[in-house]
Amino acid sequence: MAYKLAFDDLTAAVRACAHDQLRDAVDQLEHRRAEDPVRAVHEARKDLKKTRALVRLVRPALKARTYRAENGALRDAAGRVSGARDADVMVAVADELAPLMVGRISEQAADALRARLEGARGTTPPSEIEAAVAELRAADERVDAWVPEALTRDVLIAGMLRAYAEGRGHFRHARDHDPTPEELHEWRKRVKDLWYHTRLVEPAWPALLGPQAAELKVLSEHLGDDHDLAVFAGHVGDDPELEPLHAIVADRRAELLAWARGLGERVYAERPKAFAARMDHLIAAAEREARATVPAS
Repeated sequence: MAYKLAFDDLTAAVRACAHDQLRDAVDQLEHRRAEDPVRAVHEARKDLKKTRALVRLVRPALKARTYRAENGALRDAAGRVSGARDADVMVAVADELAPLMVGRISEQAADALRARLEGARGTTPPSEIEAAVAELRAADERVDAWVPEALTRDVLIAGMLRAYAEGRGHFRHARDHDPTPEELHEWRKRVKDLWYHTRLVEPAWPALLGPQAAELKVLSEHLGDDHDLAVFAGHVGDDPELEPLHAIVADRRAELLAWARGLGERVYAERPKAFAARMDHLIAAAEREARATVPAS
């Protein structure tokens, strides 16, 4: 199930991609969850993120109420299955930082923190899974209605440009100021949008767009790790025995921000108009090639 668009019929391609993601999410929650519940929920959440990115890609062609309705429905469905995953992430962060705690935090205090985080873990109630599945089935049935007929590349370019320009603005703020965790999290959202959008149009020129998508993924991961650390610091609280952990987290976040700034300089090197023009040329070329290879009826 490739997360890529074909350029011979953009409307059909976007619809097929949305159907694929939503149906896989349902399959993960209904069937795969019995084998590996943690992985199934993780995969379903990824499917929903990809679908939301599709909605944002064609947002320029949607009525405002349609965008709000579809984006909100997908967000709410994801929220139903996110709680347990978020708790798992906090335990993973504690384990990653454990070597750095040695000699700075007592073993007893570190063990108590991990036990507290473990205690917050749980499983998503079956009722929430069932509700999410029902919402996703309904969303799948609406796909053909919200994906515009006769979709053109102008819409795709406008959707990508929005993600690029907004992300570039967040990057420039993070580069020139001391950004808050919330500001970095907003930047990450736009990075993820651009990453998903680049993956979708990668067939236009895989040799160029494939590596760009890979770098966007790395940038998203750096910013995601920063967000996880910021949330983790909130769980640490003001326990005097854990006070050194705040410095450990701050040092790690500073390192991640330095990496993100450096990568951002490259990702956002183009002015938005130049980015849009480049993507327009690439997708136009891919459309011409697709039309030339369609067999005559």
